[in-house]
Amino acid sequence: MKNDFVSKGRSVSDLKAHLVLTTKYRRKAFTFEMLKRLEDILVDLLEKWDCKLVEFNRHSALQDVTH
Repeated sequence: MKNDFVSKGRSVSDLKAHLVLTTKYRRKAFTFEMLKRLEDILVDLLEKWDCKLVEFNRHSALQDVTH
């Protein structure tokens, strides 16, 4: 992950985004199947955008975890 730089033209970039999905009142609204489908969709989109998914932590979403 050190050398994840993207060089296009005269620019070099290394952009990372952190996405957190929360539910109202911390209710458990996501199932394992829903999170797996979300991961599949994200991977497909990121391939189209010439990006990559570094980590998708669906297991903590199924537990009561403070982030």
